Amino acid sequence: MDNADSLSVRWVKGYTPQKVLFVNNNTICYPCGNFLIFMDINTKKEKVLQCENGSIGVFTTNSTKNIVAFAEQRLKPFINLYSFPELTKTSVLMDGAELDYVLLEFSYSGFYFASFSSLPEFNLTIWNWKANVRLCSESVVGMQPTVLSFNPVNQLQLCLASEERLLLWNIERCDDFHLLKRIDVKLPAEDGTPVVSEDVGIGPDSSALTYYGPKMLISAQAGLVGDLANTFVPRELKKTLVQPISVCWTPISDLYVGCKTGQLLLVDAELHRAVVLATPFNEQLSSGSMKNMSSNLTMSVYPELKPCAVKTLALNKKGLYTAGLDGILYCIKVTPQKVEIEECFSVGMPIRNIAFSVDFESLLVATETGSMHIYKPSQPDKVTTVLDIHSGDYVSAALLGTGKQYCVSARILGAVQVWSVADGKLISTLVLPVKIKVMASCPSSNYVALGTETGHIYFINLAKVETPHLVYQIHLHNISIQCLEYDHGGQYLLAGCSDGHMFILNAKPSKQFKVLGYTEVKDEIMGCSLAFHMSKKIVNCLILASQTGDDKSHGATWLTRFDLLGDLTASSTSVDHRGMMNDVAIRKQQCQAELPLTSVILNTDHHVYGYCTLTRTIYKYKITKGSSNDTFNLITQAKVEGHQLGPGFLYLSANQQYLVSVARDGYIQLRDASNLGTHLETQCHSYRLGGVKSIALSLDCRTVLTTGVHDGTIVCNTERFDPAGSERNKVVLDYNRSMISMLDQSCVAEDKALAVLEQQREGTKDKLDVAADTSHLSPGTLTLSASSFSIASTSSSKSYQRVDDSRFPESTWLETKMAEAVEKDNRKHAEAKAKLKQGIKKLRATIKRMMLENENVPEIERLEHHEFNLDLKEQKRLHSEGEEKVAKVRETIEMENLANQYLREVIKRECWDNMSVKGRTLEAFSSGLAVTNYPMRERSSGELELLKKVMQQRTIELIDLKARKDIVETPPKKEEKEDEEAEDEESKEEESTALKGSLTSEYGVVNPYLYKQLELHTKDEKINQIILLQDVIYNIKTAFNKEFDATYKQKEVEMARVKDRTMRILEIMQQLDMDEEVWLPTMSNKELPEREFEVQDSEITAERYLTPEQKRKLEEEYKAEQLRLLAAKADNWRERALKDMMGGVLETKKSDILKMEIPVPYFMDKPEFEWTEEQIKQAKEYAIKEQELNEEKDKYRKTLESELKKLQSSVAESRSNFDDIMNKLFEKKVRTEMIIYQEELKICNLVFSLRIEEEIQNRNAQINYILEEQKDFMAVKSQMTQNMKVMVDRFRESYDDLVAEDRLLDRGFRKEFSDVSATMVDQLYKLYKRRPKVQLQRIQVATANPFEDQSQSVDDSHASFLAAMVDLDSLDSKPENLDPAVWNRFCESRRKKIESENQVRFKAVTLAEMQMFLQRRMEEDENNGQQINNLIQELNNSLREIKSQFQLNLMVQLVLKQGQVEVTSSDFIPDYSNSIFLHKGVVEDLNSTIQLLGEKKVASMVERKDFRKKIVQVEWECQKMLMQMDDLHNKIRDILKFKISKQAQMYLREANYDSQINANIMGMERSVQGQEKFHSKVLKKKQEAIKELEKQIAQLKREMKVMDRQLKEQHISVSERQNIQEMITPVESEQDSRNRFRDLMQHNRLMELSRSQAEDIAILRSELERQRMKSFPILAETEQYSYA
Repeated sequence: MDNADSLSVRWVKGYTPQKVLFVNNNTICYPCGNFLIFMDINTKKEKVLQCENGSIGVFTTNSTKNIVAFAEQRLKPFINLYSFPELTKTSVLMDGAELDYVLLEFSYSGFYFASFSSLPEFNLTIWNWKANVRLCSESVVGMQPTVLSFNPVNQLQLCLASEERLLLWNIERCDDFHLLKRIDVKLPAEDGTPVVSEDVGIGPDSSALTYYGPKMLISAQAGLVGDLANTFVPRELKKTLVQPISVCWTPISDLYVGCKTGQLLLVDAELHRAVVLATPFNEQLSSGSMKNMSSNLTMSVYPELKPCAVKTLALNKKGLYTAGLDGILYCIKVTPQKVEIEECFSVGMPIRNIAFSVDFESLLVATETGSMHIYKPSQPDKVTTVLDIHSGDYVSAALLGTGKQYCVSARILGAVQVWSVADGKLISTLVLPVKIKVMASCPSSNYVALGTETGHIYFINLAKVETPHLVYQIHLHNISIQCLEYDHGGQYLLAGCSDGHMFILNAKPSKQFKVLGYTEVKDEIMGCSLAFHMSKKIVNCLILASQTGDDKSHGATWLTRFDLLGDLTASSTSVDHRGMMNDVAIRKQQCQAELPLTSVILNTDHHVYGYCTLTRTIYKYKITKGSSNDTFNLITQAKVEGHQLGPGFLYLSANQQYLVSVARDGYIQLRDASNLGTHLETQCHSYRLGGVKSIALSLDCRTVLTTGVHDGTIVCNTERFDPAGSERNKVVLDYNRSMISMLDQSCVAEDKALAVLEQQREGTKDKLDVAADTSHLSPGTLTLSASSFSIASTSSSKSYQRVDDSRFPESTWLETKMAEAVEKDNRKHAEAKAKLKQGIKKLRATIKRMMLENENVPEIERLEHHEFNLDLKEQKRLHSEGEEKVAKVRETIEMENLANQYLREVIKRECWDNMSVKGRTLEAFSSGLAVTNYPMRERSSGELELLKKVMQQRTIELIDLKARKDIVETPPKKEEKEDEEAEDEESKEEESTALKGSLTSEYGVVNPYLYKQLELHTKDEKINQIILLQDVIYNIKTAFNKEFDATYKQKEVEMARVKDRTMRILEIMQQLDMDEEVWLPTMSNKELPEREFEVQDSEITAERYLTPEQKRKLEEEYKAEQLRLLAAKADNWRERALKDMMGGVLETKKSDILKMEIPVPYFMDKPEFEWTEEQIKQAKEYAIKEQELNEEKDKYRKTLESELKKLQSSVAESRSNFDDIMNKLFEKKVRTEMIIYQEELKICNLVFSLRIEEEIQNRNAQINYILEEQKDFMAVKSQMTQNMKVMVDRFRESYDDLVAEDRLLDRGFRKEFSDVSATMVDQLYKLYKRRPKVQLQRIQVATANPFEDQSQSVDDSHASFLAAMVDLDSLDSKPENLDPAVWNRFCESRRKKIESENQVRFKAVTLAEMQMFLQRRMEEDENNGQQINNLIQELNNSLREIKSQFQLNLMVQLVLKQGQVEVTSSDFIPDYSNSIFLHKGVVEDLNSTIQLLGEKKVASMVERKDFRKKIVQVEWECQKMLMQMDDLHNKIRDILKFKISKQAQMYLREANYDSQINANIMGMERSVQGQEKFHSKVLKKKQEAIKELEKQIAQLKREMKVMDRQLKEQHISVSERQNIQEMITPVESEQDSRNRFRDLMQHNRLMELSRSQAEDIAILRSELERQRMKSFPILAETEQYSYA
């Protein structure tokens, strides 16, 4: 390989995350990584287009013109347009975006192209892709669209949709100038109800009971000004709108819209209204939602659409096709009566998009999982699968065996696929239900190994590539397999895990993939490399692993090297009984690199290649001996710069000649392994999608296979080099031949072993972990049935195998080895273990006995169960866990307590500390009343300063008002002055009670600075009034608090008195031995709120926690108290003497008299006869003393009882008096609350009025803002209109010049052919005016395209017209005797004339279009001007009037007594809207006047009643006489006009009148029968005449058809003659035409007048003749009488 070598793309495979589109009728296109793939749906052949710069972003196609366009992903990306199938670049569109494009779209016809850019500009740009010109652009900031679509019927209309908005755009053009006009379509809510926009005008709120002012817009109420005010919607009015995700145009320019939640909308392009056609729920839509449509659509949705079932839409003449995540293709047929949904077929996988071909015969269905299907509506029972390659990211790709024919790829989700190296054809697919982590292909046999995240390795037999099978699997470890690597000889397979275990397996199937052992390295294995010595059969291994603490994103530094000998399988000394290899036997050595490496490669010459991501450098090291046998060193020999993006990875060819590096930048670099010189560099993948993930080289280095990280693409490159190249290439070829010969021999033997393994697995199918059902899908088509659908691939076979781990034990190979080693150790040390077990049993019995004894000891001596735990480590661990839990709980409780303490402090500071007057409650003694004071804060200095300022201002205003009154008003007279004073007193009284709106003056708090309610007009006055009212409320509360404090102190005094009396009552009751409850007054916590901050011991229910110091202190105090009590109990002679001699007291109290007892003499127990005289005397004295003592006790007891009654009555009187005081205080509190509420109501009304004024100001500011915007917009539009006028004028001048030139050509014809005779010139002039007749034939075209008519005309464009001119230019049309040279000159002149006419027509069309554009701009200017005028009118008239009316129409609060309100209150709150406020005197005066007038009216009515009776009687008499007179007149008239008819004469003459009548009737019946017969005959004749007329009508219709055809031909001839006449006849003036038209109209009017007059004369003549023919008797009246 030399510098002339290069890599070319052979094929690319993968799937796209974007849509799949048609390029023409038979070719589809989709992006795949860094490539565009074109596939023929019939032949399955593919073409590949690679992006030159950057990577492929969004793309689109124009199937009518076979153009594909895609955007590059880079800064300032380009849009490249390629033609198909040439794949040549036709155009490049630049400067449309700064960062990236989001959407691209072609117009259905024409050369328009649309693009939408992302951040930061969000521009919708329209291009002319043919001319490579940017036409216009419009910014839609913040929009993230998902759909961009042109109208197929109108290329000047397109749709842009996102999940939030749906926009329609019209492209208006004026010659080369283009303009985008935006139309927002209002989307309905998800529930199908229309979203009603806010339509709140400026005016009063009609729903309010009273007038509070004008109701402004919600934006003005929210205080918004600017752009946000135009789009503000309150949260309560917001509705969840549908989210458009797909659109489809109809032939009538309507729009179908599919929504994210399953709704299907129909948008009228003219009315711009959206109607819900179908919803994801089976429900009927209301007929009201369809009123805006031309027809009444009844919704009948069956089957119901699932959510996202309208993710993609496509229209055909058979209906609207839709699909989504449910994997079902629907056909929706919309008729004027209903909407029907038909299920076409099911793919079984989520469908990404559907698209029709150019002829609308084939429907492409692309799924999310990597399959594409073609559905033909004309053949609904047959669906063809054109592609089925799965989707998802690749793990890696490798060449199978020697890499001659096949390669293998594996995806993360378990799909293993076999490809043909020659053409990239998919041979087969095997799907495993596992997640693959890594894959490796064995070079010595046709199989691959798959490593999974669960630690399994699966071996797939690919000897028969059409039917891959899982032949073996092994579970090595519970940790994920990080790397799998074969040596080039195919002897060993190394599997590395993320925990540092490296397993060595025999790679040959004949050895059944035996695990030879494992070795351990540092923390995590990052990669491994194997070097195979073909001559020695030795494999050198190098492992890259990270250490604990290394940054794994930068790589690893720890290298481990060991050797695997060829006879390793036969040696048993190299592996111990645990499966671990002996480090000495495999010559294991370790080394630490200076820099972290992401990839290392080992070759057979003891060189190591490493890639450092930090320095982006490739290093070449030489391995040298280390300081010991288990270490080695690396010496840097060379280094070169690597890739721009990391991390990078290295690969070495099998012949050790070439080093390949790949990285996240997507490039492949091939280098010379000896000097690291670069041979070639190419980009296969995009850095935006992660770059290159894996690479594989064939033995001859001609085939390079790469996979991407996240693009899901596999790329096969082939190398081109000169066969007669360098010696190195020859070495490569020689090595290739030798390796192939060796590996081919091994493959033959090992493939047989694979077949044996497969047979064994199939034979033990019930025991193995293979699925019971394995289905192989052969090439075929998708067959549809009524109940199920089956999908089959057309290019490959696919098999599914379900892996079940039930056969394998739960333990891994490593765990099995460890268990075997443990079992072996158990057998070796069985005796020692038996002794230990016996001792443990004895110890367990002893502990059980101790635990039983522990249960019987006292609780204070009892041990806990965990103290019997002899495992100190476990006990310590449990103790530490307990301590941790306690610490967590303690921390949680402390944080909660801290939060509660903080909350307490905040509440206390705000509600208690900052209060100058603390809130408290005063309760009555027995009535149950409770009155609270007003908690008040101290007014700040700022508030006091503001109040002072307002009072000073108000003082100045009052002085000024008084001065103005003195100046303006004249002093009245004395009498008038007295009347005015009386009226002033009455008005002052009324004002004090009613107009003030509160009862503050009655309370005694008067503020002379308050405004009158009818004087509050300005904003400053209302603010000052609020401040003054707040001061009034403060003073009212202060006054009440003073009275409350006085009452509170009085209660304290009363409580002290009552307590004293109660204590005396208790003493008396104690002396009287009375056991009754006594009421003792106390203060509650509401009356003493300070006690809430003190915690009493009785409130704490939990046991108090005492520290050791507190416990020790309490013990000392207890001991001291006990000593004191013992000392007090000692012998005290003073107390003992006092008790013995004086009863324990020094003085006897009066209160003790009830307790006094006279000692009974000792002899009183003896009988009286035994008493002595002295004893009898003593007995008498005892009796006298006892009687006196009892009398004294009775007297004292009565005294105490009377005192007790006085005290009790005094206490009751005190309670009653204080309760009366509390009642008064409560009533005053109620009045105070009423007054405060009245003042606060005033404040609320004033605040509300201030808010209304602020809303009016906000509306005023918003109108000014809109007005400024409209003016700026008007200025820009006016300037554009002026420019358009200039452009149109210039174009009109050029058009007039072109028309003049065309006329000059016509007039100069005879001059040009002056050398020809006049006769010949006339003949030539006729031919000069002659044009070919292009017959417009109508043909029937059978097509499924809904955007084309069923009848299409043959192409009659200018090109066909020029083609028809060839016949006229032929020599056969040449006149006789004309020189051929003159004929040729004539033909050239005629062609010039035709071209001139075509240019005139084209210019005329363009001029008309420009004039229409200018007209629209002028209309827009007029509309903008009208909007500005409306805004100015609203600002100057409406808003100003509303503001002035609001300032004058004041809200006044009135205080009225009951009975003065004469309004019927049907509701709870009366309606005062039709009420009038009047003075009481006016009403009384009016009532008295009404009463007086009522009496007068009653008298007048009585008088009129009497007079009326007389009039009525006279009128009745007169009426009677008039009626008699009329009767007489009628009799006279009847006599004069009496007629005697023939019937009367016959009645008088005939005797038998009835028989005569019967005879007449019979005659009439006979005449009727005769008339009926005659009528039937006439009817038959008329029917025959009708049949004859129908025949004549049919004949006339046939003749009319012939005449119509002749008429069409005559029309063509007449049009030709007219064209010739227009050319020949000079243009008449407009005035002559108008005169002729006026004469013609006058002639028509005269003719119409004469016709109408002739008809009137004929009518009059007929009437005259009829009158002459009449003859009947006339009786003249002889007399006439007239009566007064």
